[in-house]
Amino acid sequence: MKKFSKIFFSMTSMGVLILIFAVSIGAATFIENDFGTQAARAVVYNAAWFDILLGLLAANMIVNIFRYKMYQKKKFTLFIFHVAFLVILIGSAITRFVSYEGMLHLRNGQT
Repeated sequence: MKKFSKIFFSMTSMGVLILIFAVSIGAATFIENDFGTQAARAVVYNAAWFDILLGLLAANMIVNIFRYKMYQKKKFTLFIFHVAFLVILIGSAITRFVSYEGMLHLRNGQT
């Protein structure tokens, strides 16, 4: 188990996860451009694998914050930087799983 966690929560695996994340959101941009927003949501953004990927990124970041002791005074700026990403991920998860989406129809020239 220790060997698995050492490999899974390494900086190499974090780099691979970030690379997969970058490629997937890049592909979603092209899908949205060619096929529309609903297609990008169906293929990437609302897919279970994308939620798992974001969860793995968050878990890996939390473990690495404690592994490299970023909470110490001399590494406080790194700590704040990484915690900011976690806050963004938590906020996006709340928005994704708790909120609902509405539509507002506006005609040209109306406010």
